[in-house]
Amino acid sequence: MADISYSVTVAVNKDNLTNNLSASSVTATMNNAGLKSVTYTLTTTAVSISTANLTAVGLAFLRNLSTATAATAQFGIDAGGSFASACTLRAGEPAVLRLSAGTDYAAIGNAGARLRVDILEG
Repeated sequence: MADISYSVTVAVNKDNLTNNLSASSVTATMNNAGLKSVTYTLTTTAVSISTANLTAVGLAFLRNLSTATAATAQFGIDAGGSFASACTLRAGEPAVLRLSAGTDYAAIGNAGARLRVDILEG
């Protein structure tokens, strides 16, 4: 049995464009049994996403907890003090991605935006 299972579905219905994209029962194996869950309150200054106390990074589940439409949250790479955005989450949006070992991550957003970050060991 897989350690992690998740599914993603996207349904598009805009004017004459109709399309469904999905991946179901996607699985991943955790080499270690660790989980780090932190909620960050964001500002326009990048905040470091800590991977301390994790033996190895694996899947990350992100969720913008903000409800205000303008409260976006960006997740990305801390490249020597410069922030390089990898994704932008609107209010309430989630994202799932696999993190790379040896990379420093950070988040930035509108003042008061909150980003929940759950990292599963890989």
